[in-house]
Amino acid sequence: MKNFFKPARIGFYVLMLLAFFIIGLYYAGYVGAGKGEGLAGGAIVLGYGIIFGGVAFVASFFIAHFLEISKIKIINWVLLILILATWGYKHYQFRQRDSIQEEKNAPYQNKNKTPTEIAEPISAHLKMTVPIKNEKGIAETSGQEDLGIGFFKPNFHEYPTLYFYGGINLEKGVVDHLPQDSLVLRKNQNGDFTSTYAPPYLLPEHMKLDYGIFHFKALGIGYDFVKVEVNKQNGQIAYLNKNDGEILYWPEFLLSVNTIEMLAEHPQPIKIKPLDHASQTSTSHAFLKPLLVQGEWMLVLLTDKTFTTLDTGWIRWKSDGKLLISFSFLS
Repeated sequence: MKNFFKPARIGFYVLMLLAFFIIGLYYAGYVGAGKGEGLAGGAIVLGYGIIFGGVAFVASFFIAHFLEISKIKIINWVLLILILATWGYKHYQFRQRDSIQEEKNAPYQNKNKTPTEIAEPISAHLKMTVPIKNEKGIAETSGQEDLGIGFFKPNFHEYPTLYFYGGINLEKGVVDHLPQDSLVLRKNQNGDFTSTYAPPYLLPEHMKLDYGIFHFKALGIGYDFVKVEVNKQNGQIAYLNKNDGEILYWPEFLLSVNTIEMLAEHPQPIKIKPLDHASQTSTSHAFLKPLLVQGEWMLVLLTDKTFTTLDTGWIRWKSDGKLLISFSFLS
């Protein structure tokens, strides 16, 4: 009995428990245990770790009984190195994730005041597929100057695969249609979404996945589908399942951005009231932040470079169906 409680064997029992507890957690993640179970998911994953660790702890007594002390010491060193390496790797991941999150939580450090843009489709180097077509076999396009009704923001957390439809019958539901293409995303080690497949024509209105920004221009809405522009350069359109995301109508969308700026080609004074003949405000400012959207008018905060409020005023954000402002998500 004394042999069971020698220091090397006690260390072996503890290290087996810890090592296989960690292995159980990784195994649960590998098989997708607890996925889609909400708050119970964490308990399910923890349960895997406890089961693996418990079985290994019991088995370690039998293993230690048949092994020589010298071999047990070698195994102890191997288990200790594996545990420390795993801890070090996870600690590094958490530090990386925290640094990225801190960057996301400090949007005012980014002084770029132009709208978020992307230089090319995320699928520029992927296999080519045919564009979305209507029932006549023609790729539909929108009017380039059409502001649409707002934007569609996919919910990639719940639906990491987004299906594109064409040639639909609006009197029928989503289940009665077959998708013509799809966008498939997954999370990387930092918890940000990255694409594993995307159509080559995909060029949404706004996209910056590492900041959670992804918007299609929404052109229309039905009972089950939302009509969106999938390529802002050529106006190509497709239909998406309305329940796979959130529709942000223009007023809601504008109130979600950080700052706005008047376009150089459409200069306008800042008014004290939402009237063309109202007096102008003379307050100097560095940034404009939206406060209220009322028809074609927007109430804005006038702030300095430190985002301290100086005054409020009214500007037109659109006129005759044309956008008069630019906006920034990050500054």
